[in-house]
Amino acid sequence: DRKYQNKMIMYRFLYRMEHVFWLLLSLFIRCFTRINKKRILSWSYYYTKYSCSPRYITEYLLKEHPGKFELYWCFNKDVDVSQLPSEIKIVRWRTWKYLLILNSSAFLFTNTRTGLWKSSFVKKKGQRYVMTWHSSMGIKKIEQDAEETLSLSYINEAKYDSSICDLILSGCKFRTEVIKRAFWYDGEILEKGTPRNDVLFQDHTELKQRIFAQCDIPKNTKILLYAPTFRKDMGLQYYKFNWDDVLPALEEKFGSPMFIFLRLHPNFCRAGIDVSALCQCERVLDVTYYHDMHELLCISDVLITDYSSSLFDFSLLHKPCFIYATDYESYDRGTYFRLEELPFPLALNNAELFDVISQFDKEEYESKLTEFNKRILCSYETGKACEALYQWMTLC
Repeated sequence: DRKYQNKMIMYRFLYRMEHVFWLLLSLFIRCFTRINKKRILSWSYYYTKYSCSPRYITEYLLKEHPGKFELYWCFNKDVDVSQLPSEIKIVRWRTWKYLLILNSSAFLFTNTRTGLWKSSFVKKKGQRYVMTWHSSMGIKKIEQDAEETLSLSYINEAKYDSSICDLILSGCKFRTEVIKRAFWYDGEILEKGTPRNDVLFQDHTELKQRIFAQCDIPKNTKILLYAPTFRKDMGLQYYKFNWDDVLPALEEKFGSPMFIFLRLHPNFCRAGIDVSALCQCERVLDVTYYHDMHELLCISDVLITDYSSSLFDFSLLHKPCFIYATDYESYDRGTYFRLEELPFPLALNNAELFDVISQFDKEEYESKLTEFNKRILCSYETGKACEALYQWMTLC
């Protein structure tokens, strides 16, 4: 009704005025700050998580170059930061201190687009802004390649982000071509791998022990990670499993009791959607809110996903990965590959998933995977992406 419409108009007006206020305050502070060449500010998934490539860049610098940089991270006011390394300094988004650090940091790292109004960031001379992105490679089309599915506000944000960006990281030649074509970006690309994937090349024994203890999982258990991506309508109907069929097939094929980690896309977290309907099995644990996806990849034995970029990351571990895409024929985002062209066994329903698990041939799978990574993706992943980025920083 009219009263509601007037209320929404007022809400949008106040929301925009809030953006204007923080931007003007940032511009004021900008005039009175100098760049600290040792200062780094990072954030991940719009100030909500300590994760993804910015996290692994931070921890590389802490381990390999201790004391060389002032390492700051920005979070929303309600984010718990009690588990972060003590060497990291915390600032909260849209505070005076945030604007001070934002305008005085020599390097800024994030894994998502940085819009002018949300970040209040206008780059100064002497600052280097690195957008790491949040995947090494993916199936679903992104940015300008999927422009018809994006909102005008996001497109404007992406174009602004690319205009201030000094460097974008690439995990493979295929992704480099996507960046050049679809990111509204003509700047430098570092083709040395994805920082968050460096951890996949390391030993995971202690990490596995910690997560198993935290989740109270027996030591002899194997982990199936189910990690599908989101759909535009944010519905849950695409992800329903008959776990009673799938679990026995997995246990027979891989020879151990299985426990299921359910990991939905971060968009579900931001939308506050209840996913309990997908956990109707005593051996399914919802880890959607777990802080770091790559820790889960490291300790999992099998991955099932649909159009998520996680399958390309997980493939670096040479562990079994299956595609379960119940809406393949109607998926509205567009894909870079036909799913049949990928080296990962494909199922469109529960019955087919049971079959591809039962018929899984490890030797054939690894042969296809190696050929695909070498010939189609031309992967740059060697576990040295953070080191390569540090070398780039030293030349700035």
